[in-house]
Amino acid sequence: MTKQGTFKPRPHARIITMIGEQLIRNEKVALMELIKNSYDADASWVQVRFINFKDKDGELIIQKDSVIEIEDDGIGMSFDIIQKSWVNPASPYKFLMRKEGKEETKKGRIIQGEKGIGRFAVYKLGSTVEIFTRPEKDNVDEIYLKSDLSIYDEELIGKKAQKSEEPLYLDDIEYSYEIRAPKVIEKKEIVFKNSRVERLDQGTLIRITNLKGHWTGEKIREIFNDCLKLISPFNEAEFNCDIVVNGTTYFTEKEQEHLRDLLELAPIKIEGSIDVKGNVNYKLSKKKEELMTLKELSTDSEIREKFFDKEGHLMREPECGPFNFKFYVFDLDRKASLESPLSKEDRKIIKSHRVYLYRDGIRVYPYGDPTDDWLEIDIKRGTVRAGSYLSNDQVIGYIEITNKHSPALRDKTNREGLMDIGYSYEDFKALNLGILGLLRTEFRKYKDDQHDKRKKIEEEEGILATEQVVKENIDVLKKYFEDKKDTKGSKLINFLAENYDKEKSVLNERVEIVEDLAGVGMTVDAASHDLTIMMERAKETLNLLFEMMQGKEVDIPKLKETTEKVRGQFAFIEDQLHGIQPLFRSSRRHSKNWRIKEIIEKVKLYYTVPIKDRKINVIVEEKGPPLVVKCTEGILLQAFINLIDNAVYWLTTADRKDKTIKIVFNGNKSEVLFADNGPGIKKDDQPYIFKPFFTTKGVKGRGLGLYITRQLLDRYDFSIELIVKEKNKILSGANFLVNFGDVEAED
Repeated sequence: MTKQGTFKPRPHARIITMIGEQLIRNEKVALMELIKNSYDADASWVQVRFINFKDKDGELIIQKDSVIEIEDDGIGMSFDIIQKSWVNPASPYKFLMRKEGKEETKKGRIIQGEKGIGRFAVYKLGSTVEIFTRPEKDNVDEIYLKSDLSIYDEELIGKKAQKSEEPLYLDDIEYSYEIRAPKVIEKKEIVFKNSRVERLDQGTLIRITNLKGHWTGEKIREIFNDCLKLISPFNEAEFNCDIVVNGTTYFTEKEQEHLRDLLELAPIKIEGSIDVKGNVNYKLSKKKEELMTLKELSTDSEIREKFFDKEGHLMREPECGPFNFKFYVFDLDRKASLESPLSKEDRKIIKSHRVYLYRDGIRVYPYGDPTDDWLEIDIKRGTVRAGSYLSNDQVIGYIEITNKHSPALRDKTNREGLMDIGYSYEDFKALNLGILGLLRTEFRKYKDDQHDKRKKIEEEEGILATEQVVKENIDVLKKYFEDKKDTKGSKLINFLAENYDKEKSVLNERVEIVEDLAGVGMTVDAASHDLTIMMERAKETLNLLFEMMQGKEVDIPKLKETTEKVRGQFAFIEDQLHGIQPLFRSSRRHSKNWRIKEIIEKVKLYYTVPIKDRKINVIVEEKGPPLVVKCTEGILLQAFINLIDNAVYWLTTADRKDKTIKIVFNGNKSEVLFADNGPGIKKDDQPYIFKPFFTTKGVKGRGLGLYITRQLLDRYDFSIELIVKEKNKILSGANFLVNFGDVEAED
């Protein structure tokens, strides 16, 4: 027998505990949800009161009569809103307001909540909730609402001490209400932040009893600090927060004021915006405003891989939408700043802040917390290379998005960050890491400048006393005691001189060990830099070999040529590995005469695949007699590999069809001009390009290529310089002059 019909789902009452207690992680998140509701209600202030708690060594112990109150002077709620929206989970009230274009409050605030579940955070704090509310109209009644879940078991299956035949449904839960003349929400004088202020006759008071959870003074301090960080620094609204514990306001905004002062002292500052296409408009420290396209930002390899193909063509635009940003970078070295050194307390405050995210003026939690690493900076520092990234401890950042322009960047239901939808979240992180990569370059320049300044000061003040000066001073003292015929003084100075020599000897020995270790480290890093490049080239050549063998007709001469290329690439790799054992052993290998043209052709051969893929035209010109240099082949290869690798990299970021590398070697002048028509080197960066670990390639750049090239050439009294004057350039981008001096080929 067939039966048909319809029925309606009835949610069980325990959905309230699922939302309030299990979805919201802790009391701190719950309380911040209720404070944000006050902001949505256009309140100018909110006061949180912890009443009748027992304070025992910093722990606030809940008593039977303990109460938590949250009171504000917002627009209040009408009975209609309470009945149709507040008591019903997932109410679409705010969502529909957004949909109808009513997303702004009278004060111009963008309404935050739209899921209709945040208010159930009250049940994370306690099981009995009373609400006193009064809408923003003259002479209106006050509404009193009470919900007492303490009579039910913890899971809201049924009443305590009563075996229920059927689990409770949501509509079995009853709220009692009273519409009455004002008793609580009325014009009166209240104490707010230890001052007496006039309270308006509108707003809401939430009183929670039968409390749950665990409270400490430190946890409440964290909530107060979160209140101070709640409003975006891009658009500071008038919204004050006060937390009172047992009748006393314990917390002030002193730390926040201190932070504002510290932000002014940050040596590296950047403020700007990224548009829908990923273009960056920014102002760096005291410099003028600049515009950087996504193409230019793609010097960061992480960005390039996301948005561009191998030839540098745009594959897709960022999906995260536009946003604004402010970043402040600090130097936490104890002897860092010459102008405004940081105290221990300063460094502690800086480390307690990270990169904050704000949506429509309100903070998205937990981003910015001291333990949060949403940009995965610490992870990357641990798995890639610490020096490639700024530390979380030294960066304070503020990023602002809007719901209107970044709809895909949505909050998780548990209020713990953003949802990872499509490409939007990863694109958003990548663009911010690109900005931090730019700041890392600026920070490297700042550190180099500070080092030079400190060295100059030390030299001027005579801090760098030479060994000769010390010896002269000892001799003066010896003569003084001899003239005075002071045998005790003479013995003492001789004893000190002897001990000084011993200590100096030990110190010199230790310095030599440290220098050797540093040399090994630099050599390994340098070798791995070149090995990585060549391994990439060898892999590309092997792939090419594989493709050549797939065809029906195999071009044997071409196959031999490609195989020879692989052999050459692996020979270079072998040479580099030999160079690590022992330290700089490669530099002591046998030198012979090498034609630079042959070296260039070999390097070109190594780069056949990327040059072809990126459609780069390589022009080689020879002037005068052949340029022949006496040196090791490995050093010449390393030098020109680094130059061509840089050129290929930067041409990939250039938005032009005629990508060109031009190499001109002049036998008469014993020099090589090496140039490309890429983006070139910014004037501000030019003084730093030959310094170790300086890079503008973003977080994946090592900053060793040009440094290694100069160091290698310098061993043979050769040189490399950046050509700055336009009249001496042969192409519009980066131009280098490699000078081999007065070389003479030997028979």
